[in-house]
Amino acid sequence: MGVMFALIVPSVLFAIADGARDLALSMLLIGALGVFAALMVLGSIAGFERRLGRASGYLALVAAWILLPIAAAISFKTLGGLSWVDSWFEAVAALTTSGITLLPRETAPRAILFWRASLEWYGGFLTIVSIIHVLAPAGFGGLPGGDRRVLTGNSSEMTVDLSSFRDVLTQYVLITVVIFIALMLAGVNGPFAAMMSMIAIATGGFLPFEGALEDHAGPAAQFVLAIGLALGTVSVFWRQRLLRAPRNLIRDNPEVFVVVVAIIVIAVFYAARLSAVSGGSDLPPIFVESLLAATSLVATSGIESRPGVIALWPEILVLVVVLVGGGIYSTTGGFKIYRISAMAVHSARELNRLIYPSSVSSLRFGRYLIDEVSMRAIWTYFALSLVVIASAALMFTLTATDFEAGVTMAISLFSNTGPVYDALIPPVYTTDPANDIWPHFEAIPASAKLAGILLMTLGRLEVMVVFTVLNLRYWLTR
Repeated sequence: MGVMFALIVPSVLFAIADGARDLALSMLLIGALGVFAALMVLGSIAGFERRLGRASGYLALVAAWILLPIAAAISFKTLGGLSWVDSWFEAVAALTTSGITLLPRETAPRAILFWRASLEWYGGFLTIVSIIHVLAPAGFGGLPGGDRRVLTGNSSEMTVDLSSFRDVLTQYVLITVVIFIALMLAGVNGPFAAMMSMIAIATGGFLPFEGALEDHAGPAAQFVLAIGLALGTVSVFWRQRLLRAPRNLIRDNPEVFVVVVAIIVIAVFYAARLSAVSGGSDLPPIFVESLLAATSLVATSGIESRPGVIALWPEILVLVVVLVGGGIYSTTGGFKIYRISAMAVHSARELNRLIYPSSVSSLRFGRYLIDEVSMRAIWTYFALSLVVIASAALMFTLTATDFEAGVTMAISLFSNTGPVYDALIPPVYTTDPANDIWPHFEAIPASAKLAGILLMTLGRLEVMVVFTVLNLRYWLTR
């Protein structure tokens, strides 16, 4: 919380530069109060070091992802003039990198937009930390803990020592700076380049302006953005190896191979569709647009160069791609390629046993050896996720949308890919935000927004940890 509110300082500087002194004072006051509250708590527990147990670690993680958005919502209520429910929805969408925004971007001050982008950037980092330090050590959803040994020296122990993930923070900041410089060189103005670089590494979908991306970023900038999203799709550990041994990156890690192949295949399809629509002219821009659309879907971002590009692919295929997601130990949403591959390998082995009942074979995905305990966790995660998505789709259908739009909204929010829902809205409904079939997010009722808040949080927390914390039998017997 202290770091989150400290990140408001650059936004204060933007407000001062724009001459909005009252806004700058309000933002400075909110940031100071947030940091002060965090320091008071830290001061009160100083000297009482205590290692986290499993139950307290799960509870701390869930509490962090519930309380941080509530604290951030105060800033949107105070600075953006949103209602309390809208402010909470905005904060959750930012910190879960879902990319949805209820802010009027055409009139919102640049300082508030920068604060919104900063929250999405920070949410991406918190996602990586949550996976490395709580979810993977506990094996939630079958997540492997082996790579975690690179940072902490132990693949199964929970830690909250900031020094143990400083390498991740350094890498995260460094890639953000590199993308920012590349966007500047590609012709994007400074503030937009800074915000888009933060969104890219966090694989978010928030764009700090109304209208098409192509109006603010040319083909070169879109190519840089696609590369940034691709880096965000890869596991944080494999990004380190990309710099050390790029030749071995794909050979040693089939997950990266699947990501690359998926991006290429989807990009080729979009290139063919765009070429058919545009008459085959200007092939280089078409290639860049297709690459951005493909990378955006695999990275569960939802960014597109102009309205209608993502919708060139059948809706069901778009939803399948974002539901699968990207790599483990990354900021992407969805089921993750590792789990889908593990389920495919496990299913193939079980089918083989129907023919050869006595055969013995191990389950592997690349260098990962998948045991039966992990497979049970993966199948449990998969089934529970489908139940959550179906329940959310039913809720949206009953309160805000028709069935098709409800399913689309549920999958988009669970995968933390909110802009995909907007991209798939049929053209007939785009001019009427408050329609009853495919309403825009700002027009859905408060009950649907509360369901969306819960769904985005469940998707970011890998579902199972929340239900673990809700185990009343455990807490009542302590």
